[in-house]
Amino acid sequence: MPKIVGIDHLVLSVGDFALSKAFYDKLLTFLGFRLKHEYGDMAGWSNGKTLFWIAAADADGRKREYRKGDIGFHHYAFEMASRKDVDALGAFLKRNDVNVVDPPGEYYGREYYAVYFTAPDGMKLEAMIWAPPEKQGAKAHQTKLKATRKTATRRRTKKKSRA
Repeated sequence: MPKIVGIDHLVLSVGDFALSKAFYDKLLTFLGFRLKHEYGDMAGWSNGKTLFWIAAADADGRKREYRKGDIGFHHYAFEMASRKDVDALGAFLKRNDVNVVDPPGEYYGREYYAVYFTAPDGMKLEAMIWAPPEKQGAKAHQTKLKATRKTATRRRTKKKSRA
């Protein structure tokens, strides 16, 4: 039986190629991709593992707006490395006046953390991670321990310098 090892690429058809190319270039560059392929009506970015392409829609395709729910593309989710990365993207989207549908937060339970936003054509995009929230108590405890150790080290250093 053939074995699939991953998804090589995805191509989104866009209505305004120049506008979409500028949007995706800014977004994907922020996410660690670089423009790898460029043709008159197509562009493809890579992060070394995934290729993300856009292509100009044909004349018939440009006659109507994208509508989530039609046959075809529903949404695309970028898997992030951490909740902090989702938050950083959320801040980037806000700074760049991107339409954020749902801000960074927990969805579908405490372990699913995501931000939802739209591209210029209205296509829904998402950045997400499956990860439980960090235990704030343990993190705060570690921070306090480090501060206590630094203070103790400074006191010992001062005592030695006085002697």
